Amino acid sequence: MRMSRVKRRRLNLQRRRERMHCRKKAAAALLTGLAAGAPLRADAVTLNVLQDIYGDFDYMENNLANIRAFDLAKEYVGEAAKNAALAQSYLEEAEGICREAAGNLRMAEENRQQAEEQVRLTAEELQRTRAERIRLTEQAVASQQAVADYLPVWYEAQAELQQRLDVQQAAALERPAEAAAAEDGGLSLRERQRAEWIEAAWEEAGFENSRLPELEMRFAGSAAAGGGSQAAEMDAAQAAIDAYWARMEQLEAEADAAREYFDSVSERLDELKEQCQEAEEAEADCRRDVLELELELARNKQDVLDCQQDVAICQNEQAEANKACFQALLERNDSFEAVIEAKASLLHLGDGSGAQNRLGYYSWQGAAAGHQLYDAYSCYWAGYGRELSISNAYVYSHTGLADGEMSGLTDTTVSAMYTNKHPVYDVRYGLDVNLPTGESRMHDNAVVPDYLAPYGSLGEGWNFTPRLEVARHVDKYTAWTWRSAYAFRGSYANSWDDPASVVHPGSIWSNELEYLHTDEARQYMVKLQYTKNSRSSMTGAVNNYSFTEGDGMAGRGYFRSWFTKLDSWAVYSAWSYDRAAAYDDAAMGGAGVHRLYYGGGWFHRFDDRRQLRLFANWLRAEGAAYDPLTRQSYSSGRRFSVSLGYDWRLDDRNSLSLDVERAVMRQQGDANYRGWGVMMSYNRSF
Repeated sequence: MRMSRVKRRRLNLQRRRERMHCRKKAAAALLTGLAAGAPLRADAVTLNVLQDIYGDFDYMENNLANIRAFDLAKEYVGEAAKNAALAQSYLEEAEGICREAAGNLRMAEENRQQAEEQVRLTAEELQRTRAERIRLTEQAVASQQAVADYLPVWYEAQAELQQRLDVQQAAALERPAEAAAAEDGGLSLRERQRAEWIEAAWEEAGFENSRLPELEMRFAGSAAAGGGSQAAEMDAAQAAIDAYWARMEQLEAEADAAREYFDSVSERLDELKEQCQEAEEAEADCRRDVLELELELARNKQDVLDCQQDVAICQNEQAEANKACFQALLERNDSFEAVIEAKASLLHLGDGSGAQNRLGYYSWQGAAAGHQLYDAYSCYWAGYGRELSISNAYVYSHTGLADGEMSGLTDTTVSAMYTNKHPVYDVRYGLDVNLPTGESRMHDNAVVPDYLAPYGSLGEGWNFTPRLEVARHVDKYTAWTWRSAYAFRGSYANSWDDPASVVHPGSIWSNELEYLHTDEARQYMVKLQYTKNSRSSMTGAVNNYSFTEGDGMAGRGYFRSWFTKLDSWAVYSAWSYDRAAAYDDAAMGGAGVHRLYYGGGWFHRFDDRRQLRLFANWLRAEGAAYDPLTRQSYSSGRRFSVSLGYDWRLDDRNSLSLDVERAVMRQQGDANYRGWGVMMSYNRSF
């Protein structure tokens, strides 16, 4: 039945929507990882393994996730459009079935009315035929009664005829011999005697024809001579014969009259019997007509019941067709809404909100034993090409030196970004604002070297950094990106050792060129960076001078390749050069520091939600420099570490990661350290 086909197609549409919903959830899950996986980067000269190195590998992985999400979103749009077209065709078919069901219902009602009219006509005809049968039955009974009433007359006529015939037969037995002889020859007595004489004479003459006249003359003479006595006898005999035949004629006339009467009576009886037979046949025919009409009436009544059943079936089919049509209309509307939603999802790919919390702990032993504990948190919102994020952290650390404790909130960073997307080029405009919510003053001994822990200080002043990014998409998996930022930095007090000391940092102009390729088989990225610093100054009771921070150059390279479906290996290398600060009233403090980073590792994916990574990392630094803003000294040294990480995506909205690093550091002047680093991150997408 066609309704069953509509149900099957509805199930097919439902399955397609379930697959489309799974694609939508998969895209949302990928975008969740992309939004929540962006690392929070601390301002540091050296690269941090757990934050910077892993962050760049996560950046490549998230870019691939973004490509997958975009493909899924496009497929979602295509699937939604197909479902909409399919739902439209189902609606048109359902409307056709609805119209057909309405036509079938009208036809069934017309058939029922015709059947009811036929029942009425048949019932009337049956009533008339029954009345006619009663009349014919009465007529047949009357005819039978007429026959029965006329039978005595027929029997009486038959008896009268039989009586006449019996009398005639009895009279015939009493006839005289002469009458019998005359009856036998057909001649009278005299004529028969004469014939005998002529026959005897002719025999005597030898049967000669020539003597016939002679014989007649002799017969005439003999008859005349015989005379009177024989004539008298013959007359008496003839009189008896005549009387007999007269009697027989009278009896014959009476018998004929009786026979004629009997014939007329029999004819009348035959007429009555024929009329009776005709009446009986007519009554039998009418009885058959009554039976046929009764059967026809029963059939017509059954036709009415069948038509009523057909009407009920057609009503149910029409109700089901109307329900299916309404359901198809709802599904069509849902499909059109799904198309709008899919296009909106593709247009607003990556839109959403979320939060991240990162808890880290670093400890070291060597020339001094210290530790640092921080709890960093951030939240973001993205929508309609705009992004907004805010981040902060609480830090507690101790360098192991006198006045080496540092604790409190860090500065709060608020970032805004607007993206103008194009098929080939994407342009992003951004602004970062550093809110001085952290304590900028600290003792010199509380400054934590950035190769030991990520946070060297708590705060600065008001900073405003406008940014510009231009990305050119070479193909689906490859892009060039140029980033430029110019930081306007405000003054702040930076030292408890010199309470009157105030830093007036100069502006920073930084540029970065990135080449990124990420596909399903391999990923690689190259970055080139250049930083230009403007003139800074410091005023206070102890220190009062101007300087220019050294410019910086850096380059990074990352490569990752899958050798099985679940396993991949990765290597990276980075080089940086930071010039020493140049003072206005003194020679350059140091020649600058060259740093070379390199490392390699292994990623193992247990499933779509869990991943393990193991890395070995090396750092080699050459040179010496001092940064008057951060009050950190840099010299030649070596650093080696082994790191182990585990990522776990709990569901489409929640993920956890845990990283552990064991490091050994050797610096010029026997400043050797051994340390541990642990970082746990929790990401939540709203």
